[in-house]
Amino acid sequence: MADVPERLIRVATALFSQRGYDATSVNDIVEAAELTKGALYYYFSAKEDLLYAIHQRFIEAEMAHAQTIVETTADPVSRLRQLIVSLVDSIAEYHDEVTVFFREMHRLPSAHFEKVRRVRDAYESIFEDTIRWGQSTGQFQTAVPARLMTLALFGQCNWTYTWMRSSGVYSPEQIGERFADLFLNGALTS
Repeated sequence: MADVPERLIRVATALFSQRGYDATSVNDIVEAAELTKGALYYYFSAKEDLLYAIHQRFIEAEMAHAQTIVETTADPVSRLRQLIVSLVDSIAEYHDEVTVFFREMHRLPSAHFEKVRRVRDAYESIFEDTIRWGQSTGQFQTAVPARLMTLALFGQCNWTYTWMRSSGVYSPEQIGERFADLFLNGALTS
């Protein structure tokens, strides 16, 4: 059996994904987790803290994967390809968490939102720095600024949560590879 905080996060993720944040009460969460309100409030001071924990679950995994890719790739093309595939894989693996976050992030209190913004900016910077690196080596075209290319890449990948399904024709890795091909073929100079 999962430890109590993990169980609460898992149940909250499922309920927020199915019903929405506003339509899910603390009572709904503790009943589904077969716990008491006291148990929830021992680990989380408010329902918003669960929303923050849901975000942390997938962004920490994405950051760890991205750091490994940065440390193990020697060229910008390979690095960007692997980052794109990893991002799409993560969206598939953490589908419910990503869905909840994109739908409900506006519910976060400003202190939590600021923490989320900082880590998301750091994650985006890994991609943007890789694109800048590719531009500086002449492997990526420079007509489009690195920041705009980064935003386009995230726009392409992040919305897969709305349509990508485990039962789909393509696996998340195949989608990531095709997205990387699509993106890189437009970014490469030769």
